[in-house]
Amino acid sequence: MAEVVSGVASTLLANLATKSFQEITLACGLKDDVKKFESSLRIINAYLIDAENKQAKNRSIDDWLKQLGEAFDDAGDILDEIEYEAKLNEVVKMYGSISTKVHRFFSYTSNPLAFRIRMAHKIKDMKQKMDEKIREGRNLGIIEQHVNTPAPEHNLPWRETTSSLPFRLCGRHEEKEEIINLLMNQKSEANGIDVISVVGIGGLGKTTLAQMAYNDTQVKANFDPLMWVCVSNDFDVKKLIQRIIHAASKRENVVDANSSLEYMISLLNQNLHGKRFLLVLDDVWNENHSKWDELRNHLLEAGGDKGSKIIVTTRSQIVVDIVGSNLSKKLEGLPENECWRLFVKCAFQEEKEEEKYPRLKQIGEQIVEKCKGVPLAITTLGCLLGSKSHDENEWRKIRDSEVWNLDQEETDILPSLKLSYNHLASEVKQCFSYCSCFPKDYEYEVLELIMFWMAHGLLQPTGEKEDAEDIGELYIKKLVSASLLQIEGDPNPDFKFKNLMTFKRLKMHDLVHDLAQLTMKESSKTRTIVQEGQQEASIEWISNKFNYLRVLHLRKHMELSSLPDDCFATMKKHLRYLFLRNCPSLKKLPDSICKLQSLLSLGLGCNSLQELPKNMNKLIYLQYLFLMGIKITSLSSMNIGRFQQLKFLYLFYCSRLVSVPSAVGRLTTLKKLGFYECQELVHFEDEEEEEKQHVNLNLQVFFILGSEKLDFLPKWLERATKLQYLSIGMTGIKSLPARLPMTSLEELSIYWCLEMSSLPNMDQTHHLQYLKISLCPDLYARYNKETGSDWPKIAHIPYCKIYDDDDDDEDDD
Repeated sequence: MAEVVSGVASTLLANLATKSFQEITLACGLKDDVKKFESSLRIINAYLIDAENKQAKNRSIDDWLKQLGEAFDDAGDILDEIEYEAKLNEVVKMYGSISTKVHRFFSYTSNPLAFRIRMAHKIKDMKQKMDEKIREGRNLGIIEQHVNTPAPEHNLPWRETTSSLPFRLCGRHEEKEEIINLLMNQKSEANGIDVISVVGIGGLGKTTLAQMAYNDTQVKANFDPLMWVCVSNDFDVKKLIQRIIHAASKRENVVDANSSLEYMISLLNQNLHGKRFLLVLDDVWNENHSKWDELRNHLLEAGGDKGSKIIVTTRSQIVVDIVGSNLSKKLEGLPENECWRLFVKCAFQEEKEEEKYPRLKQIGEQIVEKCKGVPLAITTLGCLLGSKSHDENEWRKIRDSEVWNLDQEETDILPSLKLSYNHLASEVKQCFSYCSCFPKDYEYEVLELIMFWMAHGLLQPTGEKEDAEDIGELYIKKLVSASLLQIEGDPNPDFKFKNLMTFKRLKMHDLVHDLAQLTMKESSKTRTIVQEGQQEASIEWISNKFNYLRVLHLRKHMELSSLPDDCFATMKKHLRYLFLRNCPSLKKLPDSICKLQSLLSLGLGCNSLQELPKNMNKLIYLQYLFLMGIKITSLSSMNIGRFQQLKFLYLFYCSRLVSVPSAVGRLTTLKKLGFYECQELVHFEDEEEEEKQHVNLNLQVFFILGSEKLDFLPKWLERATKLQYLSIGMTGIKSLPARLPMTSLEELSIYWCLEMSSLPNMDQTHHLQYLKISLCPDLYARYNKETGSDWPKIAHIPYCKIYDDDDDDEDDD
């Protein structure tokens, strides 16, 4: 508990230290009050170090920490209120009428003097509460301690391979062959479906073993379709049938959750009738016999070939008995030699490196023995020890930790995971804990997770040149290196960049998710709502419980036809993250969305939405904007040029978008810009001479894919001197800008641009590492290695692939 509360205290202190907040408190006349509060906060933060060491032996300290956590929550809300009022004042200065400004001046809630007095009282009360907690802490025997915070490792190595693939590289080959033999042999009677169960405790690699069999070439040749459905705790038969249909058809949204079960069954029959299918139901917990019988009967009625098979992975022997599996594989721990191979792969950088450090090898062998053959435990600790380099003392501390002596049942958090968590920095621990706000088996997207952490104030830059997104990427690298997150790949293969994290997908093992839940600080206030396909009625749009909401995330299909006019008014001071990601029936947004002055991230995935509220330009502090499937024809209607803090702009399936205003080329904060399947996009508006700003843009990533009517790129791209990643595909573009900045470019991908015939001057591509061109006949003729006359112009690029078709090499992945 102490470490969690300490993380909250560190976040508060970081918020107070930001230049922007200091400027706000100075402008509001609250600088001295805030300084006094900050002083008390620093003292109490120093008490938390000793509290962490003593809380296990003193229940009173645990109660003290819980009360302190609530006090910190209240303090954060006060800081939010101060920041919101300052932002609102800026918006009123820019857009408010004279009557509005006069009204605010004489209003009790908005008058500057009245606001300062009110906030000063709140801050004073909070300081007194902190001072009282300091006195209580002293009475409990807690003493003040200070430690030097290590500088963040900004150049942390990116160890994707060892964190995401180790289980597949070490062991389980015999078990894989057993599963494949079971799949190939005919056991079932006519109209029957064999069920193969893989059972074992958490972390043994049940899912990985199923994946190994599922992806085997022999299996792929004998089954069609192959369907993978992650079940977890939600064994809802109707939802499972929906997901099986999507897996069989390899398309999302074939059928929505509101369709009748009868209609779903008819689609199931269409997809499976007469076919020999393989269905994997991963991570099954259902112990209700009737639910399993219902699902199995529907699959039997679908009329699949009698050679069809189902693989079930589970931790429960009761599940094995319920599914009636006579083909069961009980997974045991890895053999000793495979355990050591896996550990070495994670803990050492070079082959045979362990032989150079015999004492470390001995300690490592003792640690591996404690892991009892569990691959997840070995991987997690191996990666943790790898980050400790060759420090014998650190390795001994982990080997001799008291965590190994904790009593645990099979479903408990593994000691190795607790050890890995304990060695994270406090600010990374907080970010890790917040991952538990999402459901198990959730596929996180890197940028989504970073925006989520930002909304909760967990990513505070310490210097002017630091960026919250960069800090978030660093924390994700740390969690991946510790094997607490796993990289799953790219959400969309059309714009995968090798070295760009932004679009990567991440997953968390369910045991690790349990650990995140265990470490998440409880709050009496609703801060986060993450909905996965629940119905409109389940959301109390006009509710006081939303007063302190910071994240509202509706990701899956939501039947929202309208929203209450004032639904966002109660959230205006604190909401920083709003995603209505799949609301196809929503035709209009309420004007109250324009009151969200604290909003940093906005995502709208509403296929029926044809216009945005006219006052959207009041969201001047917006940093991330995603428009997905909406029917707007131009960005001019929302005055996109007013969003002077925008860092990321992404338009996805905006089928009526015709033009992009020149104002986008004047957004100097914009770092990432992307257009995907905007099929009617014809042109980027050119800047008028008097509008042109002869300043360099900060754009780092630009991609445009699926706009076949577009025949040229914007001229302002010539000012993007920091451009690192560029991807162009399925467009009518004939050439890249002659003065396109190439000095910072690291990756360039061009595909299906049939009319493009030349590349810019490649002499300045000093940093270009990856060049990939496919389905561009003229470019292939000129630049291919075998016969292209211009091959020497690009031969210096380390990774250079020119294809005349859409084939892809293995090393593209």
